[in-house]
Amino acid sequence: MKSLFRRMLWVFMVVCVCRPAGAGPKWDISEDSNMQLAFLGQIHAAYSDDAADKEDIYLRRARIILSGQITDGVRFFAETDNDNAGKNGTTDVETDIQDAFVDLRLAENHWVEVGLILLPFSFENKSSAASLLGLDYNSEVIKMVNTFVWRDYGAELHGNFGKKFAYRAGVFDGYDDSASTKNPDAPLRYTGHLALNLVGEAETGWFFTQERLSDKPYLTIGVGGDYQEEATRVVSTNGTPDKITDNQAVVFDFQSGCNAGSLALTLNGAWYVWDNAAFEGDTRFVEAGVRRDQIQLTGKLSDQDPDEGEEKQDTTVGINYFLKKHNVRCGLEYRWGDNPDLYLAGVQFLL
Repeated sequence: MKSLFRRMLWVFMVVCVCRPAGAGPKWDISEDSNMQLAFLGQIHAAYSDDAADKEDIYLRRARIILSGQITDGVRFFAETDNDNAGKNGTTDVETDIQDAFVDLRLAENHWVEVGLILLPFSFENKSSAASLLGLDYNSEVIKMVNTFVWRDYGAELHGNFGKKFAYRAGVFDGYDDSASTKNPDAPLRYTGHLALNLVGEAETGWFFTQERLSDKPYLTIGVGGDYQEEATRVVSTNGTPDKITDNQAVVFDFQSGCNAGSLALTLNGAWYVWDNAAFEGDTRFVEAGVRRDQIQLTGKLSDQDPDEGEEKQDTTVGINYFLKKHNVRCGLEYRWGDNPDLYLAGVQFLL
């Protein structure tokens, strides 16, 4: 454990001596077209007595991000990732095309996105990895099936009506690969999310922001659904009929933030109801952040309550330090509860 903390200290020293980074380079190709390059790097160091590799330091994310505008009303986004490189002693490093889509304007404030897309199901799974409240996603409560890290091929309509109401709704294939149990005969998948901003303005960009680091108060409530009939097929090996399972999921979620004197407060949460091959039951979480200047304290409660089996509840507390908002940040977290205790340190660069 001492060697892990020495490595953590080294990582934090690197961050502390780094100059704050700005946005990546942007090129104006013509009056209506441009392109911007960015890099997201997240280094994690973890310690758990119950893990096979008790001390672990790895590259949680390393993304090369390319975005821009081809012409007026035609935008694009693409990124690669080397996720979890070096985790648990693995030496294989794979570079994946993780997002790749074109966004076409249909009318003012209304667009259609086509390609490999984060499914528009919830605030959580559609949030940018660069602007999370904690060090990582609340992935323990996300039980989606037939996805590539919550992504799928398809088309999504998205937009807003005024400053208060935003929508996202899409038709997708149901992602499958060589290790998938997706039913090849499954119909199309339908996924969507509606958001109402009771305070402030609704987010209308490609991704949601868990921690806006904003002085403006906001309260957004949402509801989402994900459905694919006969989504999963488990092939029988003993002569009994194959088991075919639908995918049904609903979420009620919210994101909020405000200032209280010199403190900036953030509160997010969600309640999910799952009925699919991965999980049947409810999951939920609530997370909070209290920030003063560049230092933020965080806390999270999460719960996994299957219809059959044991309920699992966990508590996480942490501290973040923002050198330049989300462009350069570092943090420490400790989780305890029904899952193994975990110490986690993280450093983020968004260049």
